[in-house]
Amino acid sequence: MLGLAQRFPLCVLLCAAAGVVWASPAQNYMLYCQGCHGAEAAGVPGKVPALAHALGNYMRIPAGRDYVLRVPGAANSVLSDAELAEVLNWLARKYSADAIKSGVPLFTATEVAARRHDPLVAVLATRREVVRALAAAGTPFAENY
Repeated sequence: MLGLAQRFPLCVLLCAAAGVVWASPAQNYMLYCQGCHGAEAAGVPGKVPALAHALGNYMRIPAGRDYVLRVPGAANSVLSDAELAEVLNWLARKYSADAIKSGVPLFTATEVAARRHDPLVAVLATRREVVRALAAAGTPFAENY
C-alpha cells in the first residue's frame, strides 16, 4: 500500500489528467468576477455594485445574504457552490474584515446551494429593500451604486 507521500503526487496527476483544476478564491475571483466588479472589487458606478467594503454589510442580515447569493452573477456563475462560498468569504475577509471580526458569519456551501438556484428577477428593487433594511438595523449604506 502506498503512503500519503506517494499517493498525493499520483492524485494530483490523475486529477490533472481528468481536467480537475484547483484554483484559489483569488484566482476564481479574477477569472469569473473581476471582469464586472474590477480588480479591487470597486464595481462600476451606476452599473455594477462594489463588493469592496460592501459585502460584509450585506452579510449582516438574512435579506442581504439572500440578495448576494441570488444576483445574476452569483446565481449563474460556473463556480461550484463551495467555490462561490470561498470567493465571497475571501472578498469579505479582504475588504470587510471589520464586519467579519464583529461576528458576521461566513457563507457556507450549503447556504449557497440553498439560495443561488432561485435567481432574482427584480435585482435593483431587491437591492433597495436590502439597503433600507440595513439602515433600519443600524448599518447606513449608500442607496445607489
